[in-house]
Amino acid sequence: MVRILLIVCLIAVTGCAPRGRLAYLAQPDPQASTIWVGTTRARDPATGEAFGFARSHALRLARFDVATPAAHETGMLDLPKTGIPADPRTQFMISQVRIDMPRASFLSGLRAALRAQDGEAVVFVHGFNNNFAEGLYRSAQLATDFDLPGVLVHYSWPSRSNVLGYAYDRDSVLFARDGLVDLLGDLQAAGARKILLIGHSLGAELVMEALRQAAIAQKQALFSDISGVVLISPDIAVDVFATQADAIGPLPQPFVIFTSERDRALRLSARLTGQSDRLGNLQSAAPLAPYRVTLVDVAAYSTGVGHFDVANSPALIRLLVRTGQVAKVLEGDQAGRTSLASGVILTVENATQIVLAPLSGG
Repeated sequence: MVRILLIVCLIAVTGCAPRGRLAYLAQPDPQASTIWVGTTRARDPATGEAFGFARSHALRLARFDVATPAAHETGMLDLPKTGIPADPRTQFMISQVRIDMPRASFLSGLRAALRAQDGEAVVFVHGFNNNFAEGLYRSAQLATDFDLPGVLVHYSWPSRSNVLGYAYDRDSVLFARDGLVDLLGDLQAAGARKILLIGHSLGAELVMEALRQAAIAQKQALFSDISGVVLISPDIAVDVFATQADAIGPLPQPFVIFTSERDRALRLSARLTGQSDRLGNLQSAAPLAPYRVTLVDVAAYSTGVGHFDVANSPALIRLLVRTGQVAKVLEGDQAGRTSLASGVILTVENATQIVLAPLSGG
């Protein structure tokens, strides 16, 4: 118990650092990336931010054009902070914005964007302890570093944005299920035909809950347009994931889970929730043997707390982007493969585990 309290205190001290905020360029940047936003956060006029941590029963729609700084380095999320002047040379900033768009206008713009991208979309759902700006900028960083194809969509759920707000965030995940299902429905209505869903941390649980809810409601048409699911450091109890997967039925493919036994945030979550482990720090695919999933163990690339290595490790990003073998495995091409990037592939019934090791010289 003493050790847990010490870890909590350490994280709390870290959380006292200035938080991300929205900052605007003096002139629009024609190279800025457009991110379509659906959120169940309420407006936050008190702080001047677009959306805060209070919950909105209505799905609110927006469009943000986010400029990537010329000095951006792979794996870095340099963003404007509260109380500190923004620097457009080094930080992600807002180029243009439309907040609280009427649904008809949102769908019209989204439809045009999807036509230009052959109906392909990527939806990112942020994790625990993220304010609106941090989740939005993270979407832009992922899109830049991985050169994500298609229309970028961000679902922002009402995180308390506080390291001591874990209980609030877990309740917000349940609150936000309807909004994510509605946003996916809007994507379909606008012409999306290939939707890649990416969820991080508690956002991964939200993704699973939304898919479970859609399956129970027999919204089969939604699943026909989901081209894959990626869960990064998912903060989900393993037995809860099993019940979610059972309710969903055949999982969308590919279905990729990034894990790390060195994820200290998930270790703490396991202790606080009375679990022996979480889905995101599984060391074996055996507990998921009945399910067609691919676990990618990235512990060898762990940095810092190790809770978002996929986005924070330049070496891992280079591996995932440049290594053709990885891309093929993530697309489901696993036949006959026994090694990958100095790593190992293990199969337990339907589940596959890829244990990555650093590339030599890299």
